[in-house]
Amino acid sequence: MAKPQLRADQGWIFDNFLMLSDNEDVLHPGIMGARLERGYKMQDLEAVYSKVSGRRSFPKAWAKRAEVLEKMAISAEKNKRHVTARQLYHRAAICYGRAQHMVPIHGNEHKIRWFAGLYRCFDKVIEFSEGSMQKKSVEFLPNQTTHCILHKAPGEGPKPTVLFLPGMDQVKEDVPNPYNNDYTIRGMNICSMDGPGQGECNANGVWQTEDNYPKAASAVLDWLVSQPEVDESRIGLLGLSMGSRWGVQVAANDTRIKAVCGQMANVGSFEMIFEHAQPNFKRIFMYMAGYEIESEFDDFIKRMEYLPDIAKRLKVPHLLVAGDMDELCPPEDIKTFRENLSGPTELWLYEGVFHPMGEVAGEIYPGIADWLYTSLIEGRPIDYNRSVYVEDGTTISDYNHG
Repeated sequence: MAKPQLRADQGWIFDNFLMLSDNEDVLHPGIMGARLERGYKMQDLEAVYSKVSGRRSFPKAWAKRAEVLEKMAISAEKNKRHVTARQLYHRAAICYGRAQHMVPIHGNEHKIRWFAGLYRCFDKVIEFSEGSMQKKSVEFLPNQTTHCILHKAPGEGPKPTVLFLPGMDQVKEDVPNPYNNDYTIRGMNICSMDGPGQGECNANGVWQTEDNYPKAASAVLDWLVSQPEVDESRIGLLGLSMGSRWGVQVAANDTRIKAVCGQMANVGSFEMIFEHAQPNFKRIFMYMAGYEIESEFDDFIKRMEYLPDIAKRLKVPHLLVAGDMDELCPPEDIKTFRENLSGPTELWLYEGVFHPMGEVAGEIYPGIADWLYTSLIEGRPIDYNRSVYVEDGTTISDYNHG
């Protein structure tokens, strides 16, 4: 019998969809708004999308734009225009990040080169930050290292701090946008990490297992609480997409986390994302976990602890921000998850919004920062339980959230 073919191998489906669209919205409805909020420029997005004719052309298009931006940044730096250079290096870095992500082949020469471009350019973003950013690598298991970037709020003394967990399509350099940082302008530090299988861990062959993500996050927390800028009694967590799942695992296992937010909900069953949604999700996560054989990966997923059971151990305030049209996590799964939470809980459910939530990103990003700040400074009553259905045409501010 012929070997069963992964759905992800049927690239013609992706190619046909992409040829019907001017951008990625046909695959990820709302993604354009999210990209713009995270610091991508429309000029860069148009330069990429105008060259895309199918899935295989994406990495090359992102890389070519990154190379153009890096050359511009180098020129600006040579002319001592460091502010301009930093902005250009940031744009180049996140384009290199997209290019490498779309090649899920460890050791691929293009992926290695684009990873190098990502770190080369983002190191310049940090260098020209005037000390407001710091990169750190931390060993969390023998020969396994995780990596993080701390964005420091201005002023002296310890401050509330948020640990950020990217989604499986992201790297730590994607969030926050250093030119529109919702946390530092509110007096909070934010530390973005690459967990096992993500970003720099991915580049170094540190793959995800059933339980090593919380260990990596705890190692980052060990380092964070040793920093004079960090108030160890006021540490929150923000996870996007798959990070909304990992965030529950991390906070349930480490009591130093005092409040949790998950956005772009991924708190339901793996059946939805890996068997019913577009096949690229499964292909990417197989790579992150170091699997090439689909049946072995399926067994790995079965060994993962059921998230509602983990939720029972979570005692701190939890906010979930999601769309009711999310193709990866329907409202029924959200309801089951929230019913198992053991602490204060809040839901913002947006009408007609899909997984990326780009349509409302300009509202929810600052709203989440406000919610985490309030939760870390004032706390939430133990019996706090609030659900807001944000109808199309309204905003969360219409509901007087705190």
